[in-house]
Order: sequence, then C-alpha cells, then structure tokens
Amino acid sequence: MSAAPFTWDGLRRGARDGMPLGLSIFAYGLGFGLVAAQAGFSVAKAVATSAAIYSGSAQLAAVNLLQTGSATLWMLFATILVINARYILFSAALQPWLGQVSAPKAYASLLLLGDANWMMCMRRIRDGEQDRAYLAGTGVPMLVGWLSGTGLGAGAVSILPEPQALGFDLMLPAFAAAMTAAMVRVRADLVPVVVGAGTALVLSQEIGPAVAIIGAGLAGGAVAALMFRAPA
Repeated sequence: MSAAPFTWDGLRRGARDGMPLGLSIFAYGLGFGLVAAQAGFSVAKAVATSAAIYSGSAQLAAVNLLQTGSATLWMLFATILVINARYILFSAALQPWLGQVSAPKAYASLLLLGDANWMMCMRRIRDGEQDRAYLAGTGVPMLVGWLSGTGLGAGAVSILPEPQALGFDLMLPAFAAAMTAAMVRVRADLVPVVVGAGTALVLSQEIGPAVAIIGAGLAGGAVAALMFRAPA
C-alpha cells in the first residue's frame, strides 16, 4: 500500500471548508430536535439518537414511523438500513483514495461521512486533493452542528415554533432534490428517482408510509443496479 498524507494541515483545511456545511447541518439538527421532542424524546435521547445513527433522513423517517404507532423494531431497522445503504456506495467511491491510509484512519474518517461532505470531497479529489485527513476535517463541523442543533431543538421545544412554521419539514426533500440535481449527469440517471418516487406514492396510499419508505428505497436501488454499466 503506497503512503498517502494524513496531516493536521489537511484536517484544518477540511474543517475550514466544512464550516458552511456545519452551519446548515445545525439548522437541520435543530429541526430534528424539535420533531424528536414532540415525539416524546428527552434531550439526552434525542442527542444519543443523532450520535448513534448520524443520518437526518433515517432519523426523521424513524421518528415519523414511531409517531404512526404501528412501527415494529424490525420495521425501524429495515427503514434505517435502506435509507443509509447509500453510504456503502459513498464509501466504495472513496475507497481508491481513502484506502491508501491505515484502516483505523480510514474507518475513523468514514464515521464522519455525510451526504454533503462526501460530495465536497469527491469534487476536491477530482481537483487533486492528496491529504486524506481532509475528509475527516470536513466532517467535524457537521458532527458538531448536528449534535448541538439536536440538543438545542429538543431542549427548546417549548419556546420554539412548530418545525413546519420554520420550514424544517421541507429541509429533507429540498436537500434530497439538491443532491439529485448535483449527481444527475444524463436523463437516464433520473429513472431510479422516478421509480422510487412512484413506488412511494403507490405504497403510501395502499399500505402506509412505513412500508413506502422501504419499498421506494428497494425499488429505486434495484432499478439503478439493473441500469448500471461499468465504464469501458
């Protein structure tokens, strides 16, 4: 395995570039904290959930399932697994670059991986970024923003407005739409998105939102796998 730099300078540059991400994630965490507190979570439980799962989309989906009163442990597990399955692909995309450092450094960096800093790092890698600590650096402000936002939202639920009044209920679909727009290169890339959305609409009407989330993820992922063609 060839040596690759993993330095404090790379960590510092990553943290600097990740500051805007941390601020936006703070607002997202604030929204989750409000939703979690309204669902009966204590501040400690809300922050622990954010630290353990560290995925806004999966956490909001899980809380929404709990609020329906029909969620089982296996349904929650399946929902979190399906929604977070994208991180397997994110990690695979980073492997040729991040795999050139020791396993503890690589895995510790992946613990700080999120949608936003994955996209940032992939762009920087294409531009020639060599310091592998850059990824962990971008994740530090995001983690701090996520946990502090969650704690503040859960603790201030009695004085802050409803999440809908602040527009936090639109943050998840808006963020997903922004990621889709950034990642789509040709029209064919939209096919899995359309299939997943259509599946969610049908299942939510026929069965309910819990199964719709899982079904949409499986349907969209299956279509994407069938359409994949390895580069020649």
